[in-house]
Amino acid sequence: MKKFYAGLLGVALTSALAISANAADLYGGYKDVPYAAVNWTGFYVGVNVGGAWGAESDQLACNNLNCGPFGGLSPSGAFGGVQIGYNRQGLFGIAPLVLGLEADIQGSAAYAQGSDALGDVYRSKLQEFGTVRGRAGYAIDRTLLYFTGGFAYGNVHNEAITTAGAGADFLAEPAATGYVIGGGVEYRFNRWVSFKAEYQFIDLGKNDPVDPVAGSYTASGGTLRDDAYHTVRVGLNYFPFTAQEPLK
Repeated sequence: MKKFYAGLLGVALTSALAISANAADLYGGYKDVPYAAVNWTGFYVGVNVGGAWGAESDQLACNNLNCGPFGGLSPSGAFGGVQIGYNRQGLFGIAPLVLGLEADIQGSAAYAQGSDALGDVYRSKLQEFGTVRGRAGYAIDRTLLYFTGGFAYGNVHNEAITTAGAGADFLAEPAATGYVIGGGVEYRFNRWVSFKAEYQFIDLGKNDPVDPVAGSYTASGGTLRDDAYHTVRVGLNYFPFTAQEPLK
């Protein structure tokens, strides 16, 4: 599954760069034909789809007298959502520099469930998530290469139902917060529509399942990792108010 998501990102990046190169060749072959350059300044809205997989393979692992041995979980699955943002190109007198702000929200199916020889059940799911990020990029006419990072939020579900000992049901469903970093490439088909391919690492911190009697999962000997995910996505953006540049 991880190789599939990494391959998806690779194909998307290669495709976008190839389109950019072909467009440059086209304009280069018709030097006497004027064209309008792309200006990345403006508001945009868009949609995206992608895949996520856990950064760790041993979430909710357990190896004590009341459970296990259980090696843990690594949730993975698809997600999709919407984004909105604003770019400003040419600040500080640097024409290719593009700075911006973007927010997104995603519905997620990233999930994993397992059990051990004692019949204990373990579940971890990323139910939904979103980010508010800054973007800093370098524009090469229709192609934008950028880094991004900022605030991340989401709802996670961590659960361990142990049948031995106290028979505890450890559960956490917090509104978690954390950080996101990543980068990507965006290609402008025209002044209204662009395609993007993006990688993000999202960390929502540790969210310890708790049982009312037995206490926290970690205090009972369980392993707890950050709810952190690698994500790749592709998407389309629409720029409704972008002004056309003068002909060159």
